[in-house]
Amino acid sequence: MTVIEPDSNFKLLSGTSVHNNTSSKYQDYRRFWAEYPRKFFLRDFPLHLDIESTSACNLKCTFCDKLPVLKSNQLGFLDFALYKKIIDEAEKYKLYGVKLSYRGEPLLHKNIAEMISYAKNKGVLDVYFNTNGMLLTESMSSKLIDAGLNRISISIEGTDPVAFEKERIGAKFDVILNNIKALRALKKRKGVDYPKIRIQTLAFINSDVPGYINFWGQYCDEVAAVDYKDGNKREKGIIADWACPQLWQRMTIECDGTVLPCNNDDVRFLSPGNAAKKSIYSCWHSPKIKEARKKHKEGKSHETIDCDGCPWRTTQINKLRVK
Repeated sequence: MTVIEPDSNFKLLSGTSVHNNTSSKYQDYRRFWAEYPRKFFLRDFPLHLDIESTSACNLKCTFCDKLPVLKSNQLGFLDFALYKKIIDEAEKYKLYGVKLSYRGEPLLHKNIAEMISYAKNKGVLDVYFNTNGMLLTESMSSKLIDAGLNRISISIEGTDPVAFEKERIGAKFDVILNNIKALRALKKRKGVDYPKIRIQTLAFINSDVPGYINFWGQYCDEVAAVDYKDGNKREKGIIADWACPQLWQRMTIECDGTVLPCNNDDVRFLSPGNAAKKSIYSCWHSPKIKEARKKHKEGKSHETIDCDGCPWRTTQINKLRVK
């Protein structure tokens, strides 16, 4: 039987999940997120869109699997008019979630607050992004709160400032810590409980998990770890009865409009087109992606060019083998 495990790359370490939401609509969203892949049920439209506000970044992390891309001519910022086109279409299909980050640092985009408020005004339930936290000033935090940002994930490795700054070139540990403290204080002054704050680490970096939890747990709602996928290593030819849940959950739109079937930037063959020229609906139902879903459902994901050697696929299959 084909194995499919939604969110298998993620682990809650401590605190209360940022998905702790009692509204029936939100509970439906998270139930669908888990059920649709397991049942191989295809909704008319993705539950969620990863929309890359920018591919530019203000840091040069030594472990970043996107760094070769970020050094290339693919750097850019999503046109706000294109963003509105995507969200306007998504509104018709009752899109549940939008993540405004992919390869770069979303706080570099001059319209990031407007993007959040536009999605919220169009009924998107869950709007969030990942950030390195360096640009999360008090002024920016105020704009994000006023725009209605639901949650924010801040990527931080370890608790030692020296080691942290050595790996995250361009980052300042104390600046990020103070930005997080300021965001928490601002939420309290404004009398709101959003955005929910998740502080997360790459699982392979932190050996002192209890120390990490003890230090960062006091500053956030949730402490988590995510699997590391090395984009520079593509282990091809792995045969396993495994299917990727993303094909039934989400799609990614890069800052130039390129649509991808998942959040792995190696899937160029499977790209169904560009959002500036095609609808997200037509991309979601494209023959290429339909065929990929069929292969995954049959336990033949290795027969799909972009999936064979996918670092995320390799990581998840190896974890299952250890079990």
